[in-house]
Amino acid sequence: MMSVKVSGAIALALVMPVLISGCSESSAQDVQTINLRVGASHPTTLPWVGSIPNNFIPEVDRRVAELETPYQINWQEAYGGQLYRANASLTSVSQGIVDMGWVFSTMEASRQPLTQVSVYAPAVTDDPAVMMEVFNELNRSVPALKAEWESNNLVFLGASASDPFQLFTVTPVEEVGDLDGKRISAAGVLSSWLRGTGAIGVQGALPDFYTQVQTGITNGALVLPSGGFSIKINEVAPHLTKVNLGSMYFGGLAANKDSFERLPEEIQEILLDVGALYSQSIAEDVMAIYEQGMMNMESDPKVTVNAWSVDQRMAWVHNMPNLAKEWVEDNEARGLPAGEVLRAYMNAMRERGIEPLRDWDKEIN
Repeated sequence: MMSVKVSGAIALALVMPVLISGCSESSAQDVQTINLRVGASHPTTLPWVGSIPNNFIPEVDRRVAELETPYQINWQEAYGGQLYRANASLTSVSQGIVDMGWVFSTMEASRQPLTQVSVYAPAVTDDPAVMMEVFNELNRSVPALKAEWESNNLVFLGASASDPFQLFTVTPVEEVGDLDGKRISAAGVLSSWLRGTGAIGVQGALPDFYTQVQTGITNGALVLPSGGFSIKINEVAPHLTKVNLGSMYFGGLAANKDSFERLPEEIQEILLDVGALYSQSIAEDVMAIYEQGMMNMESDPKVTVNAWSVDQRMAWVHNMPNLAKEWVEDNEARGLPAGEVLRAYMNAMRERGIEPLRDWDKEIN
């Protein structure tokens, strides 16, 4: 079986539809070849992208080889923004630029508003494996969430989620009151997690954070450690405070619905089944990076690591306004069942023994 890495020189080939064809007449048994284009806006160094070529594709190939009907998948792969950028991850899959790809749902609030639920209900779990298990279930069992994929001509395959968010600052943060008046770099809606702390959220993307802190625009960053380690944010913000504001679900691997429905049923079943394994492999890789990075920080004499107690974390989370309630009210005013989605999310966590730092759903009508 052949995996073809696609470069810009052959990018135009990716416009062709999914093709199922027979092999040469000299074959002892006809093998049906299925051409599938898969891509991502981000590089394979990120676990949720790297897991596609490293885990998802090999496992799909292994299972396909065990089928009675002889199929072979010819994968055409294009990662790292070769075909599209982060702001087009959903539309590029839905429009068939690729047959399958990683969708950055956090960037798609207008098209997938209910999918944002974990962003507005932080500090529920620090375990990305649990987060992905929950959303692999909810995206198939909650009609409104399932519809956000299907209405965009997508078939959801497997969730992706992050390591828990932590705080890197120039000066120590011993308690939530120490954030008062501080300017903190945060991406997008994550700045809302600073509401109630007295801190001022400053918008930026991860690549901006180092310069923002270095130049004094901000006093630190609220960031995924796996991302923070990659940009060496600790060089300019050497105080790492483990506030553990939780893992975040931010999208997943999806197939173009038209392409998916043209596939044989046994191939469809394999893609759906391996989607869950895709999530498991992400969890392993994300936490391996996180734990190794934390070990490096703790052994670095230039870095101070301070782990907050549960009470300190509770003080931060309960000082926030009820972000989930605001989110529910905004979406229900538009006719969307956000309350139902929030309750399903929180209950799915509790069923797995997770005790959220705040019962966001119990504070809404």
